[in-house]
Amino acid sequence: MAISVRNFAIWFFILCALAGCTSMPAKQKIPVAGTEHTIYFIYREWHTSILIDATTVARHSRYLQQEAANQRYIRIGWGDGNYFTGKSKTFGSATKALIASSHSALQVIAYAQPPFASIPPETRVPIAITDKGVRKLIRSLDKSFALDESGLVIPLQAYVTDAGNFYQASGHYSLFSNCNTWSGRALQAAGLPVRSGLQLTAQSIFEQARAISEYQQTLGLVGKSE
Repeated sequence: MAISVRNFAIWFFILCALAGCTSMPAKQKIPVAGTEHTIYFIYREWHTSILIDATTVARHSRYLQQEAANQRYIRIGWGDGNYFTGKSKTFGSATKALIASSHSALQVIAYAQPPFASIPPETRVPIAITDKGVRKLIRSLDKSFALDESGLVIPLQAYVTDAGNFYQASGHYSLFSNCNTWSGRALQAAGLPVRSGLQLTAQSIFEQARAISEYQQTLGLVGKSE
């Protein structure tokens, strides 16, 4: 198994290098009119996540209302169920998840206060979206929850501290369907012109989000690293 994981890791890094050539979003497709909501796109190392106003989440989400109650922001990301929850954080486990993930997980972090002091400004960008966009984004997030036979979300044990709550997620985690392609599809649902296919790295998705944010900044729609 060690040999196959090692060989797969080599091919993974090659694919990431090839996928790193990111085309920037077309400016004419970036939303500018009626963009009354601001979300934040965040990356940390290999991972990306989305931060949304909790009041908006509580208003439109079917499954995040309890998490969002009396909070300021909700941050959500998607990943392999074992590695993401901290059950196994070795490099071998991370590589194995790309080829033999047993299940996927959603991470939900609720913030009672604005979290920006704890998130480096170079790793987050504000993006303005429309009311329709935020509704479709939250609907997309809701669809990422796996449900039990009673239609309820399925909590997962967290093996790390101060990481919010984890839930079993829909969708199969793999090399070509990882946290960054998931984030790209979520941004697409919000009406943003990003590419998600073969955008395997956090940087490839973040560069597109940053380009959108920078263009919107020139129009006064969002501030710089709000």
